[in-house]
Amino acid sequence: MNKEDTVVRTQPEDSDYAQVPADFPRPVHLGAVPGAQLKLLMTQYDGRFYLPGCTPPEIFWRWDVCENLARHISAKSIESKAGKRSHMSEVEILDQYLPRLIATNWVSEEEAKWIVRRTAIILGWPVPLAAHNTDCSKQT
Repeated sequence: MNKEDTVVRTQPEDSDYAQVPADFPRPVHLGAVPGAQLKLLMTQYDGRFYLPGCTPPEIFWRWDVCENLARHISAKSIESKAGKRSHMSEVEILDQYLPRLIATNWVSEEEAKWIVRRTAIILGWPVPLAAHNTDCSKQT
């Protein structure tokens, strides 16, 4: 393979954005802009307007980070279940990761809950109650 044959992607392609699942949390930014008329905080990307932090590349990047964390935690959970936490239930093992994720400030609280839910799906384990989506607007 020649040096010219190597392709390094620094930006995801439009087709990559479809990988982000519908249940992945979107950031909520409340803001106020002074003035007499009402204003809406928006950012423009590729000719369309989005809420701040919600452009396709931004959401894809956040999801990619969270997906990688979920896969890492999955591997660690399996090690824990076979080793020093063999006395704990699967829910208890996953439940310990939520406060740790939130404390790191690497992700938002909603993203941390999504990571724990995603880890449970990857492992086929039950989802801890604390990681369930408690957003009242999504409940029926």
